Amino acid sequence: KVLFWGIIGALVFRAIFIFAGVGIINITYIKSSVGWLGSTEPINVVLTIFGLFLIYAGIKSWGGGDDDEDKDFSNSAGANLVKRLYKVSDNYDGDKFFTIQNGVKIATPLLVVVAVIEFTDVIFAVDSIPAIFAISKDPFILYTSNIFAILGLRSLYFLLANFIHMFSKLPYGLAVILTFIGVKMIISPWIHISSPVSLGIVGGVLIIAVLLSVMFPDKKTDEQVVD
Repeated sequence: KVLFWGIIGALVFRAIFIFAGVGIINITYIKSSVGWLGSTEPINVVLTIFGLFLIYAGIKSWGGGDDDEDKDFSNSAGANLVKRLYKVSDNYDGDKFFTIQNGVKIATPLLVVVAVIEFTDVIFAVDSIPAIFAISKDPFILYTSNIFAILGLRSLYFLLANFIHMFSKLPYGLAVILTFIGVKMIISPWIHISSPVSLGIVGGVLIIAVLLSVMFPDKKTDEQVVD
């Protein structure tokens, strides 16, 4: 149930981000007949900012960052929002988001879990949504591709959750991909990298990261397999 509502929230938030992003991009071109640094294409301020941010995100995420299993989400933004709006019970009540205690309607920890997931997806979208604008500016293509990806993730979630620890080098590959897309967005007025080439590079980096993970597993991964 949490996964279902998490996906519904992701579809809503991504629709807002994508259509708002396309609208902002369309009005932030710097039009010039001469261009900048010899470019004949207009410069887009928002795409340039997105590109710089993706490069920063790629560099920051190099090495995989923190381990989510060690994080305490009880005081995250999503959890704190629910706690401010409702009193939260100490125990679950089946799959209910609200329960009645002493005649008072209060939230259950399950609602807190959903809020944490929704806020986490919003944070993740800060990286993923700017990146997709390097592929296309068509909001229909961007949103439908996100829908298919998210719905596919729902079907593969438990499979991926059981195998993700085996791909220890994947964070490095994702860092390279974010940096590449950021560079592509910045240099696009002068050097155009076609979508097939971009997808080929992204796919190649992912394949290399997976192969390296299998060939050179981390010690932590070996310990998990033994356990």
